[in-house]
Amino acid sequence: MKTLYTGLTAPDASYIHTPLIEITPVDDDTALRRAADKVDSYDYVLYTSRYAATYVGALLAKARKTVSIGSATTEALRQIGVKEIEQVEHDNSYGVIDWFSRQPRGRVLIPRSNLALPIIPDGLKTLGFEVDCITVYINRMPQHPQKVNLDEIARIVFTSPSTIDNFIRLYGSVPSGKELVTRGPVTEQYLQTIIKQQQL
Repeated sequence: MKTLYTGLTAPDASYIHTPLIEITPVDDDTALRRAADKVDSYDYVLYTSRYAATYVGALLAKARKTVSIGSATTEALRQIGVKEIEQVEHDNSYGVIDWFSRQPRGRVLIPRSNLALPIIPDGLKTLGFEVDCITVYINRMPQHPQKVNLDEIARIVFTSPSTIDNFIRLYGSVPSGKELVTRGPVTEQYLQTIIKQQQL
């Protein structure tokens, strides 16, 4: 069984790897530098991906409390010199909201991508937090994505909603008759929404 992996980095060489996202820093980091100048006014800086840590670098390292969505993000934060990190128990958007539901209310800064969903900021605002989001990296479709023969593929792994969108841009639709695997509940919910739309 051949498995197509659409995320940036495949787990191992057994996958057919055709990344359908590309990550680049923003052209203008003014918003990030302004946030860095007042980082001590935030009670929390929340990193929801390792790429946010990579592109923020040490600019927000002096945050009062640094919160990470999962182990990969935590490791990226350690590599830029952040030592004290609170990692949520469940590495998805709902796990982040659950973790914050048990914390003192305050101001939260979220450095993230241009395509980040509103689930986390909306959830935190509902809980009573003040939330500021800044775009620190761009998530886009590669300029020359590699198209494969889907007849030879039995399983497709989607790592984010954007990989699903870009797959549809490249192939026209999400195919039936394949095993479809997602990373995380948000991507799974998005996939099911797309499948239902295709069936209408």
